[in-house]
Amino acid sequence: MDPEGIGRPIEDHRRGGMIADALRYPVNDTFGRAALLRSSVCVVAIAVGLRYAAAFSSSIVALIPALVSFLGVVVLFGTTAFVLGGAEQRSQPSVRAVVRPGLESLALSIVFLVPSIVLLARSLTVTPAALALENGAGLFSLVSSTASLFFFVACAYTYPAAVTANASTGRLRTAVEAETLLPVLTAPAYFLRWIAGFSAVVLAVWLAVTSVRRGDALGLIAAAAAAYLLVASARIVGVGYARAAGSDPTS
Repeated sequence: MDPEGIGRPIEDHRRGGMIADALRYPVNDTFGRAALLRSSVCVVAIAVGLRYAAAFSSSIVALIPALVSFLGVVVLFGTTAFVLGGAEQRSQPSVRAVVRPGLESLALSIVFLVPSIVLLARSLTVTPAALALENGAGLFSLVSSTASLFFFVACAYTYPAAVTANASTGRLRTAVEAETLLPVLTAPAYFLRWIAGFSAVVLAVWLAVTSVRRGDALGLIAAAAAAYLLVASARIVGVGYARAAGSDPTS
């Protein structure tokens, strides 16, 4: 009897169970509930701050809600960084404690995500018009937009691993060390959980945008749902990173 045939269902069962545990984490775990509450407040602060900053855009008063939104982003990034890099944490860090990892995660997002997002957005904007042309510009634009998409996926795949490496070690340098990231990025445990986590983040971003646009009860519900998905996705990816690095606290 093939021993691999026996092990594969067991691994599939563990993977499914781990993702289910991560989805329950924001409500079943003490640290997860605290992270969910803080993240929900941050999403609401970001949404309200952006709405008022836009309303007072012609006045210097807009700087106050803009600052509130920025602080909400920093604390939100820091909270998710703690979930990513500290799957075994049992106590919620203070707001002050998440400021530094939040700023570092924000800086890493600028390095890893912003260039790829800008390039992808530009490609998606230019490609439809270029495809209407009869010369080779349409084909070139299609190829470049495809390359931009792959570049974005590669950056989005690397970013949470870089944040987790930084959060788990407390050293920003580890976020760009090949010997730290490559073993994780090439591990199936990280890859499979990144797919689930990335899908949850995409939905969370859509809900966060809804929260910014809506100032009613639906906006608050969207903010809470976005925070839940962010915490759950961070837990999924964080456990995947820990398994790939050989330090899974749940095993």
